[in-house]
Amino acid sequence: MSKSPDAFRSIGEVSRLVGVAPHVLRYWESQFTQLAPVKRADGRRYYRPDDVRLAAGLCQVLREEGLSIRGAKRLIAADRGAALRAVGAARLGEAPGDADPPAPAVRLMRPDPPPAAKPPQRVRQAESLPLFDARPAPPSAAAPWLDRLVGAALALRQHEFQGKPLPPQAKSLRDALAGLR
Repeated sequence: MSKSPDAFRSIGEVSRLVGVAPHVLRYWESQFTQLAPVKRADGRRYYRPDDVRLAAGLCQVLREEGLSIRGAKRLIAADRGAALRAVGAARLGEAPGDADPPAPAVRLMRPDPPPAAKPPQRVRQAESLPLFDARPAPPSAAAPWLDRLVGAALALRQHEFQGKPLPPQAKSLRDALAGLR
């Protein structure tokens, strides 16, 4: 025996129809005041057909289309959820005439906001220093000896790893440098 299309549905039935878990429906109830099922004295939720359509529409825009909760709230606020209910009815496979006719939407006319003032132009102070130079610095004279030093350090390290003893001058230099640390 199947239920009438106008019958109230439990949260389990709605979760199966819509394709989301019951805890998701409870969360959506906390986020969207228009999704308000009837609660019995024992705490059970019963969703009206409009609530089921709204939940299906929310599932479509939040899950399938990737809209944020804030965006869905704006959609609902625009026409009290009529567009989302129509999307939900289509998701549930209802014919367009099956749904209750939506309430006429009220468009609030807001005056256009005044144009924003342009931010003041920043004047660069002559004494301020740039964070980075505009052009790369020329190679310094220190670069060749630094390259030779790094190369010598690598050669000595390889020499030592191969088990060969270091020359006496290198040992004294190594010990002196180790003492500086």
